[in-house]
Amino acid sequence: MNPLLKIRGLKKTFPLTSGIFRKASGHITAVDGVDLDIFADETLGLVGESGCGKTTLSKIILALEEADAGSVLFDQTDIRKARGVELAKLRKGIQVVFQDPFGSLNPRKRVGSIIEEPMIIHNEGTKRERREKTRELMSMVGLHEDMLDRYPHEFSGGQRQRICIARALAVHPRLLICDEPVSALDVSIQAQVINLLVDLQKKLNLSYLFISHNLSVVGYISHRIAVMYKGRIVELSQADSLFSRPLHPYTKCLMEAVPEPVPGRAKGFGYVKKGEGGLSGSLTGCPYQPLCPQATELCSKESPRFEEKEQGHFVACHRAG
Repeated sequence: MNPLLKIRGLKKTFPLTSGIFRKASGHITAVDGVDLDIFADETLGLVGESGCGKTTLSKIILALEEADAGSVLFDQTDIRKARGVELAKLRKGIQVVFQDPFGSLNPRKRVGSIIEEPMIIHNEGTKRERREKTRELMSMVGLHEDMLDRYPHEFSGGQRQRICIARALAVHPRLLICDEPVSALDVSIQAQVINLLVDLQKKLNLSYLFISHNLSVVGYISHRIAVMYKGRIVELSQADSLFSRPLHPYTKCLMEAVPEPVPGRAKGFGYVKKGEGGLSGSLTGCPYQPLCPQATELCSKESPRFEEKEQGHFVACHRAG
């Protein structure tokens, strides 16, 4: 089965500048040779610490950033090569829900206009049809149609995120990129929004790229999970397999950091040692080896290949297995 989204060899660097003339003094590698597939009706979770390249990867998929190398195929069409009408059609099929549900809504527009705007941009339906569709979307995300004439500041954070989801669904996308969609919400509201996304996926046959640093949330919603570290995918497997048997030391470190709701139980962080990983330039060997307690001389000299260690379980580590 062909994937809905197929990413191969994706790379993106940003220059480091200094001085009043902004002279280039190096570079930061944000995305470093990423390969990923997302299939129809699937949720792929993408986890990693802040600054590992998750959002940059999503921006490249959305054609908001230009990659240095690689390909991004959506429904067999390369987004990086698309222009004009073809690119607009691809963007219609990939929509996004941002992290901040207030900052991503225009405070000067009423909610009805905000949800209707994507349909206007993509020339969908008459004004009457768009208005009817807007009411349907409000109901679909659990909001009353009487709220259409209100402004964003009149809603709570969870309600605003529901409005963002409704806007993203306005043009019938096949893939929804959710970039930290619940991190700005209270825990109880997070659960409601996550359950809404699960229900919408079943109802509308959506695929999700769900980006987060919260493993508990990602583990609940995802079918497969990819772990990202310094621009590279270091582990990829089914969600159950990743939680029951993580193979990469960095994944184990992330698992250790997940708090347990058991009073008096302290968790040890036995997978981290002091060191400097380095952000700029290229790192010889495994990018995690300066912090890895299992690192050997081979880890500092040779970059591990991303390969299948167990059925459906891929990892880039010399010591995994």
